[in-house]
Amino acid sequence: MNNRKKADEALYKKTRPQAIERDQGLCVLCGAMASEVHHILFRGRGGLSNLDNLACLCRECHEMAHGPQAAEVMKVLKERISK
Repeated sequence: MNNRKKADEALYKKTRPQAIERDQGLCVLCGAMASEVHHILFRGRGGLSNLDNLACLCRECHEMAHGPQAAEVMKVLKERISK
């Protein structure tokens, strides 16, 4: 594991619970119980585990965030998380 990934994993361990608390354990998109914490800008595209890049999502919305509507979902998540 490279140093950048190792550092981001350590950051994620800190910020993941903070994201769950901020989002009250609910999906940011539909309001259902969240089951996953999603990176708004994917790690593979340079996104890090900063709190402002994380959003709680239910499984269905998380799948949508990685599907054909990913760009649109990313835009909505950025708007909702920045508030």
